[in-house]
Amino acid sequence: MAGALITIQEAAALSGKSIQTLRRAIKVNKVAHKRKKTPQGFNYMINRESIIELYKLRVPRQDRKQRNIKDSKALTQEFATLDDLKKVQREIGNLLSEHEQAKQSFMRFMKTFQDRFVVMENQLKLLEEPNNKKWYHFWK
Repeated sequence: MAGALITIQEAAALSGKSIQTLRRAIKVNKVAHKRKKTPQGFNYMINRESIIELYKLRVPRQDRKQRNIKDSKALTQEFATLDDLKKVQREIGNLLSEHEQAKQSFMRFMKTFQDRFVVMENQLKLLEEPNNKKWYHFWK
């Protein structure tokens, strides 16, 4: 099976037939296909040339050329340029400086909280100290 594999939806769009019609063609082995296992079941990948041959479709040569051009554009868009990398580097630098500012602000907040907490602990200890005096020793 030498050829491009396409999904059943793409094959339906290419041939103008319904998905169910293509499933029936797969069932009786009229088209070359492969089953791709998914968690939900199976997806069928259909050989593009077998669809063209079965339904005697005319595919212009320009379609093949355009497909190759699209593939080459996708390939060139897949890689980053030096300008893209510099832009990402600047954005990461900005994010790091914002993070450092937020960290310093948080540390100031925590220091203030800790100071207040220590003061409250000391006040609580003073309130909880056992009073060894009896009620009638108030004059001492």
